[in-house]
Amino acid sequence: MINIDKNMNADQINFAAEHFVQHHWKYSLEDIQLCLDRGVAGIYGTIYNRMDLSILNTWVSNFEQERDTHITALRTEEQQQNNIYEMFQHPQVVDAIQKAADKLKIEEAPVREVKRDNPPQIEIALMREYDDLPQWNNDVRFRVYKNRPYQFTEYRQERYKELIENQNEY
Repeated sequence: MINIDKNMNADQINFAAEHFVQHHWKYSLEDIQLCLDRGVAGIYGTIYNRMDLSILNTWVSNFEQERDTHITALRTEEQQQNNIYEMFQHPQVVDAIQKAADKLKIEEAPVREVKRDNPPQIEIALMREYDDLPQWNNDVRFRVYKNRPYQFTEYRQERYKELIENQNEY
């Protein structure tokens, strides 16, 4: 493509090709072709009647700077176009978020035990014990038993377990 007096010989061309493969492996063949085309066109400086590996490396260095600048500009533009916060202003997304928030606001009533008309004597005794225990943080729903807060159902299970373990098996 260019007329120069001092061309590279076959050994220099082989060495240059190996150098490119080892040191500039990240570039595609299209990138190398573009770099060489731009160098031959004189974009990376004047060619002083010789061609060798040092000139090719200078071209690649200049090409890298151009390429990095171009890629950075493309990425910046892409990031500006893909602003994630704009997505949240789309009417369908706003509606979906509102529906999800409404579902999370639903408060279910706590599970309550069915009131028994005629509870057994042990249940009455456990209810009295529970009522005599101190309240936890002035909360009527919890009582403190063995330094731990309990609701009645949990307290009853704990006490039943204790009563069963303490029974004599005679």
